[in-house]
Parts: sequence; C-alpha cells; structure tokens
Amino acid sequence: MSAKGWNDLVGSLRRTLGGLPDDRSGDNTRYTMEDIGLSAFSVFFMQCPSFLSAQKTMEQAKGRSNLQSLF
Repeated sequence: MSAKGWNDLVGSLRRTLGGLPDDRSGDNTRYTMEDIGLSAFSVFFMQCPSFLSAQKTMEQAKGRSNLQSLF
C-alpha cells in the first residue's frame, strides 16, 4: 500500500470512528471512540495478539524491532 493510500485509509477510519456515538458515563471516558476503534483496527491489521508478540515476530523476521529503535 502506498503512503497516500495508507494515509487515506487511516484518515477515513479516524473520521468514521470519531463520529461514533459515545454513551459511556462516569470517569471511564479517558479514551475517545476514535482511539478505541484505531486500537481495535491495529490488532486486526497487525494480525498479532499483542504489541509484544508483533515486536518479537518483527525481530525474528528482520533482525530488529521498533522497540529497539524507539528505546
């Protein structure tokens, strides 16, 4: 997928998810519906059960992971 295609996809997701109704009440509203939806999308897109397993898979396949470059 090209960078433009990716940006268009994420932009469309952000607009759609940001427009979802949020019926939560109380103090449990720290994360927006957009954040919640993008987090769920990332799990399906990455096809890994967790961030750590995705990093381990990346390290095995490419010799390093994003965590190494971030920290």
